[in-house]
Amino acid sequence: SPSKPLQRFPEVRLEMRDAAFWLSAGICCLLATGSAASLGLSLTPARGIALHAPRGRAPELRLSLRGGGPAVRKVLDEIAHELESTKTGKKGTIAIEVCKNPDKSMECVMTSSIPGPVWLHWGFASRGAGWVAPPDEYLPENTKKIDDKAVQSPFKDGKMIVKVSDKDAPDALAFVVKCEDPEEWFNGPGGDFWVDFKPMDPGAIGKLIISRETESTHWSILERMRLVNENIKAVAESDPGLAWIYTLLRFNQVKLVPVSKNSNYQSKDLAHTQATVTNNLAAVYGRYPSARMWVRLMAATVPRGGGNGDAVRLEILDIMRRNGFKEGHRPGIEDHFIEQWHQKLHTNCAPDDLIIADAYIRFLETGNPDDYWGHLHGNGLSYEYMQGVGGGIGSARSGLDGMTATPGHYPHIINDIKHLKWTLMQLHGGQDLDFLCMKAAAGLDGETNGILEEIKGNRHEWWVPGKIIEARHKLSHYIGQPAGHRDGLLVDVFLENWFKVQIDKADIGSMDGEAILDTALSALENVALSYGEPFWGCLTQLRKVKEIGDHWQQDWSRILKASVERTSLALSSFMDKIHSMVQPNAVALGKALGSKEEYLTNFGEEVVRGMPGFALSRMLTALDHKARESANMGAWEMVTGLKTAVGEASAMDDIVAIQGQSFDKPQVLFVKHIGGVEDIPPGITAILTRSSMDILSHIAIRARNQNVLLATCHDDGVFSELAKHTGPVTVTVDAGSVTVAAGGDLSGAGGSSSVKSVSVSKPAACSKNVLLDSEFSTAHLGGKSNNLQQVRSKAAELPAFVKLPQSVAMPFGTFEKVLEDSSNAEVAKEIASLEKKLVGGAKDADVLEGIRGQIMCVTVPEAIQAELLEACKAAGFPEELTTDVDACVEAAKGVWASKWGDRAAYSRNAAKVPHDALQMAVLVQRVVPAEYSFVVHTTNPVSGSKDEIMGEVVVGLGEALVGNYPGRALGFVVNKETGDVTITQLPSKNIGIFLNEDTLIFRSDSNGEDLEGFAGAGLYESIMASKADERPVDYSNEPLFWDDAMRQALVKKIAEAAGAIEKIMGSAQDVEGCVVGENVHVVQTRPQV
Repeated sequence: SPSKPLQRFPEVRLEMRDAAFWLSAGICCLLATGSAASLGLSLTPARGIALHAPRGRAPELRLSLRGGGPAVRKVLDEIAHELESTKTGKKGTIAIEVCKNPDKSMECVMTSSIPGPVWLHWGFASRGAGWVAPPDEYLPENTKKIDDKAVQSPFKDGKMIVKVSDKDAPDALAFVVKCEDPEEWFNGPGGDFWVDFKPMDPGAIGKLIISRETESTHWSILERMRLVNENIKAVAESDPGLAWIYTLLRFNQVKLVPVSKNSNYQSKDLAHTQATVTNNLAAVYGRYPSARMWVRLMAATVPRGGGNGDAVRLEILDIMRRNGFKEGHRPGIEDHFIEQWHQKLHTNCAPDDLIIADAYIRFLETGNPDDYWGHLHGNGLSYEYMQGVGGGIGSARSGLDGMTATPGHYPHIINDIKHLKWTLMQLHGGQDLDFLCMKAAAGLDGETNGILEEIKGNRHEWWVPGKIIEARHKLSHYIGQPAGHRDGLLVDVFLENWFKVQIDKADIGSMDGEAILDTALSALENVALSYGEPFWGCLTQLRKVKEIGDHWQQDWSRILKASVERTSLALSSFMDKIHSMVQPNAVALGKALGSKEEYLTNFGEEVVRGMPGFALSRMLTALDHKARESANMGAWEMVTGLKTAVGEASAMDDIVAIQGQSFDKPQVLFVKHIGGVEDIPPGITAILTRSSMDILSHIAIRARNQNVLLATCHDDGVFSELAKHTGPVTVTVDAGSVTVAAGGDLSGAGGSSSVKSVSVSKPAACSKNVLLDSEFSTAHLGGKSNNLQQVRSKAAELPAFVKLPQSVAMPFGTFEKVLEDSSNAEVAKEIASLEKKLVGGAKDADVLEGIRGQIMCVTVPEAIQAELLEACKAAGFPEELTTDVDACVEAAKGVWASKWGDRAAYSRNAAKVPHDALQMAVLVQRVVPAEYSFVVHTTNPVSGSKDEIMGEVVVGLGEALVGNYPGRALGFVVNKETGDVTITQLPSKNIGIFLNEDTLIFRSDSNGEDLEGFAGAGLYESIMASKADERPVDYSNEPLFWDDAMRQALVKKIAEAAGAIEKIMGSAQDVEGCVVGENVHVVQTRPQV
């Protein structure tokens, strides 16, 4: 639409499976290019997308609309506040639009519909430092300077514009409104009006929250909510910042921060401020899709706000007077509870008053004081908490020092208290379906309201989750609007959580597989409605599984298993993100507040367990068990081919903590999580883990090289029982199952303790700093470069579809020459000093980090940079790949620094390789834009059969495979003689790695890799000059998952390429490569160890 800013258009991605796609795409192009001149548009194909369809995949074209004409201003925020005069009753609106202009200046456009002369009393605001008067050049016409903190500017014809250069832009613009005739001042919701100009640093918001909560002498829930209002939009594009705001609101919800500390406030102020919080949350939800996860979490912790705050104060007084209760010096029935509550509602009314009202109503109904105190305690209001209720100092002091009185029993006032509760709901309600639906009704269509009424009237029925899903689809159209929809959002969040309440009632043990699958699909849709991708893709994939095949037969169950695993990985990644960001914040804030440790230890876990995703997790676990059972997949998966191991049993969460250690006694480890790039310390004989493991990942290769039994257990119950073992144990593998028995002879148990001293050859000096591939030699480069050159020299013996990448290399000794340059004298001195501090083992971690940091500070002489650029040009690299010389140099330095990685140093220590004997060359290649990547071993590494090729394939670039990203690759075995293909597992990796643009990769190529008895694979870094993207893989239409004919053809082609390379090299090979279209690109080969 020409009327809308082009910058708001997302990239348009079109997919079709027939020729109609090309016709429609062509028509789109003609229509668009026909108006390109007037719109300033250029239409370009996305980089790396060829005009052909890969085998078995839908044709795909991406049309990117890029503004070729003048840039337009970007709207950052839009706000409107309605004001009403208490003197004249007249109403008006202040509307604010915050924009960023093409010249990067900030512009705040304000319009007023308030009758009569209106002035803006304003200043530049700094978070945590107050107001300051703006510089004169930014003042509108007829502005009056009030003092060094504020100025007053008049609205002219109902409008005012403040424009500030990017370099002078403050954190925010703060103001209040002054009207004349009669004079009247208007504050914002709960304080000054506040308009953010700059995003807030995530670390700063954490420090601000802690300082305000711990250092403020006068503080309350009112100031806390104002703090949220002042900062929520400033951190709207920052996950860490949003996580801090959520942590604070969660602390407030679960009573880990006080309602009041030496501070009183009026109910009407809190009501208004809380309403602004929820309005701001709705606006952030609509405008910032990336913030929606955090907004939903926050919305579940806060009241709706609004309502008549003064009504609470007046109503409790009315109840007391009409029923003859003593009030101050007024004589009457003396009830300390009523008196204390009255004082609290006057000065510290808060969401906890809803709990108190419910507890009081229960007591009035039964006459049993235990019902009052039991309800309080069951909802987080302990006796200690009630003792601390109260606040205020000086003339504002209420005299309230706790609410510890037990109420008197006056059942005749129960209806009065119920009405008071309803009044309180207007201020603090947020977790009541009837209340939320009532508030939302006016802003929703009749059909949506009808569905909500059906849910309200049948909320406990077994079929209500289906109605919740229906309602949430309707609500999604409201709450996703840029302006937001507060009441729609609050209803949707409630329904999301009510769905979990209902699903949690399911007796999974009594459900058959189909019932579990249906319930899992419903729970997954509930999660997808809340959090979007990758869950929509997971839902599409799982629905497709339900629609195909012979249910619960072996082949169908394997497809189901892979789909469930992919969904579980997406869910665990999502939950882990929340936990990893919330838990450290909770600990930091809790310790600063002096909170009890037991409240903090499981804070993040309780957040995650309370989310609807936890209900989905239960269903997926049950579904996985059913799928494994039907597919005849045992609880165990063997990664190495060893049959037995003996050692001391130890259970641990991961093996990160034991990196760099060695063990005198053989060890059998029960490990919950393995990342895939860890080193296996000497002394380990077996690792049994809950983590899925790629057979050809780096850690799997190391395990086989070090004679370590490595196996994955897919049954949490089985694993938990085995992990209880202590002392010597014997691990035995039989028929694909693992048993662990107490006892065993630890003498001569073998394992990784048997690593022997490894000899590393000293490279010859090289006169050049960069070599062309025709100049590669074993004297100057490592195995990666030379093996590839050996294959290249016999390229005629390769199938025509096998391609080899363009390459140049920086030989051994180049880094040493860089370090010897006079510009790096101080760095060289510091590195030498640090090297002398190395003592071996984990104690070296800080020193190693220091060495890496120093290497990244070296200056690469311009002559060496020029030599690199010239070699890249001579090798035929496109010139644009080396345009960013700094990025290329940084990548090379990163490879050199990786010599001093923790795992690399620990491994050299274990293999008795002196650090100074290890030198690092750098192999430079153009990155292939892989559709699929693979690793192949030309001898089956598990069975040891030389007649079989074993391989694994992933979507996208290969780091997801060799780095053991969570999930499974496509696994296969090919019989060399018959060519028969066996697919051993379907892919389930949640994350794939994809190129953003054409770039170079700088690969480590040391003289200490692939040596006899020492697998150096993965110890050193390979770094791209331009970072690739990590994003979820969509298997819902992925041929690698669904198309068996395509899989067979792809695997046979990869196996044919690997077999040809094995023949050229004369030994079993570990081959890495990728597939693009019809071609197989081999990027690396090394002897299989």
